[in-house]
Amino acid sequence: MDEPKPVRLTSPDNAWAAGAMLISTGIPILSVAEVYQPVALEAWSHLLADVWQWVLLVAAVVAFSTLPLMKRAEGHGNRMRAVQRVEAVATAVVSLCYLLLWGALVHEYGFGSNPLTQLMVAGLGITAGVRVVQIVRGLGRYRRALRAGRTTHVEAIAQSKET
Repeated sequence: MDEPKPVRLTSPDNAWAAGAMLISTGIPILSVAEVYQPVALEAWSHLLADVWQWVLLVAAVVAFSTLPLMKRAEGHGNRMRAVQRVEAVATAVVSLCYLLLWGALVHEYGFGSNPLTQLMVAGLGITAGVRVVQIVRGLGRYRRALRAGRTTHVEAIAQSKET
C-alpha cells in the first residue's frame, strides 16, 4: 500500500473546460466589438472597463491556445509543464477579471439583482480559479515525483525476437 500513485498532469481536454475557455474568449470579443458593455465596470471607471476587456481578451486567448499546445506536448514532461505554467498564469488573470466584474455587478446593482448574469460571471471566475489550483497542485506533485526519482518513461514495445 506504500506504492506511489502515478502523477497525472491534467489538461482541460474536455468539452466543459474547452467550452468555458471559448465563452471566456467570446465575452471580451463582444466587449471589444462594443456589442457588450461592462456597464458595472464603467460605473467605476471607463479606463478600468477598457483595460479590463483587453486584458481579459489577451488572457483568454492565451489560455484557450494551450488546448492545442498541450496536445502537441503530450508525453514530454518539460513541455507539458511549460504549457501548464502558461495556462495557469493566463487562467489566473481570466479568473481575476471575472471576479472583478462580479464585484462590480454586486456593488452597482446589489447581490442577486441579476442572478443569471452574476451566477455566470462568478461561476466562470471561480471555475478559472479552481483550474489554477488544479494546475498548481499537479505541478507540485510532478516536482515532488521528480525529486524522489519516481517518474516513468514510456517506451514502445519492441517486436518479439525470433529464436
